[in-house]
Amino acid sequence: MTKTPSYAVLVCGLLLCANVVAAEKWPDKNLIVAELQRTAIAPDSQTTVSIAAPVEFVFDFLSRRPHDYTENAVSVAFDHSDAEIAGLLGSGSDRMITMEDGETLVQRFLLFDAPTTYAYLTDMQRSTFSAPLNYSITRYELFAREDGGTTLQVALAYEPSSRWLAFLVKRAFNSAIQDDFERAAEAIAAAWAATGSDQ
Repeated sequence: MTKTPSYAVLVCGLLLCANVVAAEKWPDKNLIVAELQRTAIAPDSQTTVSIAAPVEFVFDFLSRRPHDYTENAVSVAFDHSDAEIAGLLGSGSDRMITMEDGETLVQRFLLFDAPTTYAYLTDMQRSTFSAPLNYSITRYELFAREDGGTTLQVALAYEPSSRWLAFLVKRAFNSAIQDDFERAAEAIAAAWAATGSDQ
């Protein structure tokens, strides 16, 4: 029986597909701008979770440690050669996630405004992970709470590779996104508690 990948895998694989159908059409800067804007005003899927950790810690964990909350991920590496600020994680940086089976996901950061916002797409031409999407862009918004915790909002804009798959792709995202980010919230809260810091 084939195991259905969780949203964490989908979010890392499906959604970040930045390889649109035709190679010569991607990256289309106008499309990227439009879809990035759509994540803020009319996303295809979205969720909100509360995390018992401060916003700076949550932002750093989510952006730098995806292998600690993404199912089947084992390691992460970064390439900052195209980053806005050379050598530093930010817009233009690539994040490469390696899965247990050796497949890789290459994610290009589009926005990076610590500790409140970041967004990325996945370059499927350079990734070995396959998914039924032409592309996907994911935006993270983080809000500090008065109790010292964080409210996380995640929104996705994507285009299935086939009209026949549109319903299934949307259903997969919508059914898994909440559960997977709640699990991520638990992992982050546990990591924060392990530091022994006061919240």
